[in-house]
Amino acid sequence: MELICIDFWTAEQGDKSVDVLVATDHFTKLAYAFPCKNQSAKQVAYHLWNGLFCVYGFPRRVHSDQGPSFESKLMKELLDMAGIRKSHTTPYHPMGNGITERFNRTLGNMIRSLPPQSKAKWPQSLQMLTFCYNCTIHETTGFAPFYLMFGRVPRLPIDVMFQHVLRDDTVVRYSDFVSRLKCDLSEAAKIAQKHSSTEQARHARIYNRKVKGSPLTVGDRVLLANRGERGKRKIADKWESNLYE
Repeated sequence: MELICIDFWTAEQGDKSVDVLVATDHFTKLAYAFPCKNQSAKQVAYHLWNGLFCVYGFPRRVHSDQGPSFESKLMKELLDMAGIRKSHTTPYHPMGNGITERFNRTLGNMIRSLPPQSKAKWPQSLQMLTFCYNCTIHETTGFAPFYLMFGRVPRLPIDVMFQHVLRDDTVVRYSDFVSRLKCDLSEAAKIAQKHSSTEQARHARIYNRKVKGSPLTVGDRVLLANRGERGKRKIADKWESNLYE
């Protein structure tokens, strides 16, 4: 891992709020989500060390906003000890950490789409939702984050359901497996980089284009935006339940 981007995402659960430390690998887009007791530097250091560094190795750089938990003395000592450089966004400019901000929105949308019973206890579904995200083809790279990180397709519940066994009988030696894995990952990385550049150019064209509103005519069926979704109510339904025409 070259660059890991981190941020806190907070949403309500009943009458309280739950803080989630989100980390995203900049190249593969592989995401990690760790429920935290609070947004303290101690919580950040604990989850980065145990959930990332000691599992996937030390990245070259960690990027975040200028939140006190990320810019603390404890974090500086941890990163210095691990030989990891630290960078941060400019004040009040979340776009400087766009990859993590984008995953935050995606995570909120996934939780929002859960049935009411599951939504009420969404922290229990956090790892399942993150795994689903990591196994889905990413628009920017054209590959699933899981594949770009590990060089293989994960075995999923649907594979078990249809008895679809992911097996390659041509690889019988460790040396052959390593050689083939390196070749596959190298080819995937080249394709992902090319696809990423194409997507960035496409998004730039869309962003720079003047946006026009969708025309409505009498009799069209529409949904009204649920304005209460803003603020702390991040997992509320995006649209009101009533349909208007």
